[in-house]
Amino acid sequence: MRIIFANGHIMIREALRPFIERVAPGATVLEAGTLVETLDLIGSDTRLVVLDLDMPGMNGLHGLAAIKQAHPAVACVILSPATDRDNMLKAIRLGADGFIPKSLSGAAMTAALQLVLAGERFIPSLPGEQSSDGMGLSRSRSKEQMIGRLTPREREIIRLLSEGLPNKVIASRLDVSEVTVKSHLGNVFRKLNVQSRLQVMRLLFSPG
Repeated sequence: MRIIFANGHIMIREALRPFIERVAPGATVLEAGTLVETLDLIGSDTRLVVLDLDMPGMNGLHGLAAIKQAHPAVACVILSPATDRDNMLKAIRLGADGFIPKSLSGAAMTAALQLVLAGERFIPSLPGEQSSDGMGLSRSRSKEQMIGRLTPREREIIRLLSEGLPNKVIASRLDVSEVTVKSHLGNVFRKLNVQSRLQVMRLLFSPG
């Protein structure tokens, strides 16, 4: 399997490449610095392109549209410093399978890319969408609103989690890999600003 890391900045490619290499064991990661180089590198074994919107030749989202038109089966994830939700959703409408702000940690980026390869879409929560107390537990939204911020698959995993099931059993129930379940839980923890399964249960299922 081939993953293309397309970014116009060599330092960023060097810094983030180790995290992209962890996305799938045995995957070949190729680097591109322009849209033309990216299109030239995409082949029949390419599964994922991590794409910089500010890269030469991109012309904003037009570069994304060009890649999806030429290779509709290849997953494209946008890596961008911008966190404007309108642009994020516009990218998704144009075919992006995920949108990763550069403020995200390397480990969180790896988890997000694993979800995309598993057939999910990744849309991050944005700053200001929730606040938290010293325990890391959100108090600014109702439980319904917090649950509403999760994807359908994340809600399904939380439901199974509430039954006390371990990751291995959840993975079997959903017919996905245990790594995929762990990646989903990592995103749930980040969206809800918690650190553990126990905190998720207290936050979403405790009285009050």
